[in-house]
Amino acid sequence: MSDQYISSTMQRGLNAIKALSGYEADGLRPGELAKRLNITQSQATAVIKNLIQAGFAEHCPWDQNKVRLGPALITLANSAQLAITQRSQQLEQDRRNYGAIV
Repeated sequence: MSDQYISSTMQRGLNAIKALSGYEADGLRPGELAKRLNITQSQATAVIKNLIQAGFAEHCPWDQNKVRLGPALITLANSAQLAITQRSQQLEQDRRNYGAIV
């Protein structure tokens, strides 16, 4: 794939999601996220605002200066898990139904 389609802004957002992973209990401050991503605090704040807008991050209820992963990621993960489970069940059913034929 050509680098012309790679967006540094998008990459910052995706890397921020990865960086927030594991900090659901404590959250991270924008400055901490900036250090982890090697970006400015202003860039980290912009990324955080966009992630919050999309539901991929949220302010920690006990400290509004910290953020953690948001409910949209859980929704995506649950959806993927459901699809995998359903497909696995269908494959197992197909194996039982047609396994003797092969």
